[in-house]
Amino acid sequence: MTASISTDILAIVALGFTICLAKRNPVVNNYKNRIYISATVITIILLILEITTILLQLSSNSKLVIPHRIANILGFSLSPVVPFIFSFFNNNKERTLIYNNCVAIPLFFNAFICILSYKTGWIFFVNAQNQYSRGDLFLLPMIISIFYFVLMILTIKREVIEYEIEDKKLLILILFMPILGAILQILHKDLLLIWGSISISLLLYYIFLRELQFKYDVQTGIKNRSAFEKEMEQYLKGNKNAAIIVLDINNLKKNNDRYGHKAGDETIYYAAKTIHESFVGIGKTFRIGGDEFCVICKDISSELVDSALSNLENLLTIINEKRIVKIVLAYGYAFYQKNQSDSIYSVFAKADKAMYEHKVKLKGLYGRRITD
Repeated sequence: MTASISTDILAIVALGFTICLAKRNPVVNNYKNRIYISATVITIILLILEITTILLQLSSNSKLVIPHRIANILGFSLSPVVPFIFSFFNNNKERTLIYNNCVAIPLFFNAFICILSYKTGWIFFVNAQNQYSRGDLFLLPMIISIFYFVLMILTIKREVIEYEIEDKKLLILILFMPILGAILQILHKDLLLIWGSISISLLLYYIFLRELQFKYDVQTGIKNRSAFEKEMEQYLKGNKNAAIIVLDINNLKKNNDRYGHKAGDETIYYAAKTIHESFVGIGKTFRIGGDEFCVICKDISSELVDSALSNLENLLTIINEKRIVKIVLAYGYAFYQKNQSDSIYSVFAKADKAMYEHKVKLKGLYGRRITD
């Protein structure tokens, strides 16, 4: 018992430090940072509740029966909340409110059963002598917690496209740790492993997110120049065909001078977002310079590239209807064939040249519109 308390205290201190660090320097973006902090705070609360219940069990004072029961109700009710919150970490916009409400049903059902356990003893039982024992439905909170962890693992495996295969494997391994802790605690009732394993998982998850930031551009949230160079090297070593699309924002400097750099930063952000949305599922988007982007699509036809660029134009038209500072993107593309002599970098140069030709045409068209 003493060892378990010591472990929980160390976990609380460590998680407290990660909260401070996350507040000072958000991980990935503000939305995911809030999710991480929320899950960590609830984990700390649960660790405190676990310490409380351990200390209460050491006494046979009948006056402690009520606080002992309440502490268990809170602990068992909150147990599935941490994995439930994490299920929103990689939440995509396609998920509906109905879907989210359906996923929350086991959470509310568990809380309801835990509250009833104060009298029924379904999940736990604390007798008049303040002695604790497991109820017939003791496994319910753990099973629901495992359900949410498995749901998140399946989501990462099937839906989350921004992670590389190696990243997904590591992330799944990190999330599997609490599942293993829960299984071992179920098999050996004297072991208190689940919250220690979740704490370790959260710490590793924080380190994982920090490591990811080396691959992503802070301003736009898409992959950065370093990730782009690594991707290009993969094509030099491998035997894959690819389409290289180079894009550039027109008139950014002019708009910066006229509307200020804040407006320019906003333009870059929405340009990156629009490019990413246009090529989602068919290519990887990178910010390779101040206002320059590149999309690399593996084994793709020219028709599909043209379709994605047409979608890009349509999205820009919709966005520009509500904007004072219009977003105009010049683009060009070229294809890399693994059996040809051209390297991936020479293909990039061709795409870059095509982009500048398109930029000249756009500026000519823009000039004629002003003249007209």
